[in-house]
Amino acid sequence: MPSLSFLEVATLPRLAWLAVVDPGAGRARVFHGSAVECRDRWMVEGVWDGDFAAGGFHASPHFFGSGIRVDGDRLLFVPSSALVDRVLYCQDRGRLVVSNSLVLLLAFTRARLDLAHDYRAEATAIRQGAGAYRREFVVVHPEIPSFFQLYDECLVVDHAGLTFATLREAPRIESYAQYRGLLAATLLQLQRNYSSPDRRAPMSAFVTLSSGYDSAAAAALVYRLGVATCFTARRSNSYIPRWLSPSAAQDDGTPIARALGLGIIPLDQRRSRVTEDEIFFLAPGCAQPALVFHSMTRLLARRPGAAVLFTGFQGDEVWDVTWEQAYHQRGVIRGDSAALGLSEIRLKSGFINLAVPALCARRIQDVAALGVAPEMEPWRMHDAYDRPFPRRIVETVGIPRGRFARRKKAVVRTYPYPVNRALRRAFFRWLRERRGLTPAFVYLHVALNRVLFLLVRSREALSLRLFPEPPRRRRPTPHVFLWKHIDLPALVFHWAAESLAAHLAPALEAADATQQAERLQPARHASVAR
Repeated sequence: MPSLSFLEVATLPRLAWLAVVDPGAGRARVFHGSAVECRDRWMVEGVWDGDFAAGGFHASPHFFGSGIRVDGDRLLFVPSSALVDRVLYCQDRGRLVVSNSLVLLLAFTRARLDLAHDYRAEATAIRQGAGAYRREFVVVHPEIPSFFQLYDECLVVDHAGLTFATLREAPRIESYAQYRGLLAATLLQLQRNYSSPDRRAPMSAFVTLSSGYDSAAAAALVYRLGVATCFTARRSNSYIPRWLSPSAAQDDGTPIARALGLGIIPLDQRRSRVTEDEIFFLAPGCAQPALVFHSMTRLLARRPGAAVLFTGFQGDEVWDVTWEQAYHQRGVIRGDSAALGLSEIRLKSGFINLAVPALCARRIQDVAALGVAPEMEPWRMHDAYDRPFPRRIVETVGIPRGRFARRKKAVVRTYPYPVNRALRRAFFRWLRERRGLTPAFVYLHVALNRVLFLLVRSREALSLRLFPEPPRRRRPTPHVFLWKHIDLPALVFHWAAESLAAHLAPALEAADATQQAERLQPARHASVAR
């Protein structure tokens, strides 16, 4: 029967973990941060719709976070049921190494990223849908041909080797009343789980809130669960100047928060306040860094235990009825990689990304059909931003039309070098050493391409005003017109992942990760601090 042994490493990110598995002996040695919950037959950093003490997250249709579960003669590594987080693994000298952190896996194996490879392929692989995406994650290592990333399915280790399985089920959805009831019941079960007295690390709950559909609906669903505080951004990532269009530049959820009686913590978006924690936003992959949440993560990091953060991620895919029908027929899918940008900083700050639209999303075909059904017609807008489910949810709690969701906005964007000055200097040193690029060239590259982008974008905006077309048919405006072979965002990711892995490697060395864990007995707990 498989067994688990644990070693707490105080200098690891508080929700990070890395497991080294001897498949022949059926034994996993787990190194983890201070807020990971460990029991004899399971380990978890997460929340699910079931009794916490029973540890049944592996079979839960709504599990957020990650964990390890002994299930009979099988060992299960379980990623989130939402497509906002992943688990990564590789084979290393006959051992299986699994982690919820890319940089921790790089630190343990000493693998490197390939400067010649475009990692947008890995970051956007999940766009092919759960169970259909490419798992390989390219690395450079003399003995490890590749890492692998895993979404939604469990990685199963047993006598047959490595397989994949899902134990998650979901009922059919046939009406809005049923759907709304399922959401309410599931959220109540989640609240009971994260509030369980059986947890050793206490959990608190927050919600993100903007002026759009998805987070507004999430807030309207959870504010009665005792979630009393929201984080909201004042500005969107619009390239339109504030003086030209104040509404386009604003993404403030304050009016909605006040209507719901929520406490408000504005996100501090000043660049001067960005600390060296920025590297955790840059290291997960070639995704748009969600640096707008920097001040939030700093606040959560100062709280004891861990937190649940209710978000609107995956609303684009689940609630937007303007997606093509073929899109829904492919099942659960991610349309972008923005949430991936939080996958490392959440481990450090200690929060679970609970994407509310992912609830009941396993029946996405049912949700899509119901969204265009006659009973939802009063909440249809028949425009490019048409989401009857969240509109009905929000309006039902008393928030009138015109107060929210007037246009699609976002608060994440790709950028060419770190905001924090110390990190920027380190990145520029790395660029000079690896690519022979000077800071002067980088600034010139950015300035000229930004001017060209604004000119092209302005021309396209004028054309769309004169000749409107559906948003799904619009081609994205390129950001780079000159020196296209210099991909600065990709280079930022390479530098950040490599640097953060080097920063975390001493924590594993201090724990003597490759030898000390072998002396641990199953289910024995210990703590190591540098």
